[in-house]
Amino acid sequence: MPNIFTNKKLYLNLLTIITLGLLLLGGTIYSLSSFTRHGEEIEVPDFTGFYLNEVKEDVQYSEYKFTITDSIFDNNAEKGSIIAQIPAAGEMVKKGRNIYLTVVAINPEMVTMPALLDLSLRSAQSKLETYGIEILKLSYVPNIAKDAVVEVKFNDEEIYAGDRLEKGSGVELVLGLGSQRELIKIPLLIGMTHNAAERELHLASLNIGEEHFEEGDDINTARIYRQTPNYSDKPIVKQGQKISLYYKSDENFDFDKLLETIKPSNHITDSLINHDNYEE
Repeated sequence: MPNIFTNKKLYLNLLTIITLGLLLLGGTIYSLSSFTRHGEEIEVPDFTGFYLNEVKEDVQYSEYKFTITDSIFDNNAEKGSIIAQIPAAGEMVKKGRNIYLTVVAINPEMVTMPALLDLSLRSAQSKLETYGIEILKLSYVPNIAKDAVVEVKFNDEEIYAGDRLEKGSGVELVLGLGSQRELIKIPLLIGMTHNAAERELHLASLNIGEEHFEEGDDINTARIYRQTPNYSDKPIVKQGQKISLYYKSDENFDFDKLLETIKPSNHITDSLINHDNYEE
């Protein structure tokens, strides 16, 4: 009998010790889990538009680490600014989480000047567009090859095929007059954006002159409501002449009503309707 009671007491003590141990272990694990989670998960801010040195120096972002993983070219964003991030803004992360950033390249994207000599104006224009190079001006010199490229200039100096320049740069095309300098029709530019008008004038061997933005200079909403000299379906100006343009916002001005009063020929009307093809 004494042995039975002794064994029972021993088993009871062991069971108590094991139970207390399990409870203590469970409580410890739960406490550690709660401790590591509580107050540690924070919402990721939106860093886009800021610069890396700005976010690093800001004390409110001291709980993050930052790593630049990529840089891209974007002419619509400030050079060196943050344009993308992982994790995205709004995600919940632990303190000390590394934020991977994509920034806008500081050095400009460079392109190679294509070979343009002896090409027609239209061909040269198409090739330059594929390289991201703009035509700032058309000039004409005596040359039997009418509207053929005889020289290309950048910043008033001749530039050659294979030379490097920043993407988005503008060049001057020097073209041949042909056997005699012809008069040019003035295209109808009313209702067009700057880009569409520039392309249309260059195709007509004309240049953009002074530009007047009467309601801000937002090229996304500004359209031409007046041009000088006016539209003419008869040849009246010389090659390379400048056409001055006046803009109003399409949010406040009725261009359709204005075009109805002009009543151009069917040819010009069709050309105007197709101008959306030039706006990119």
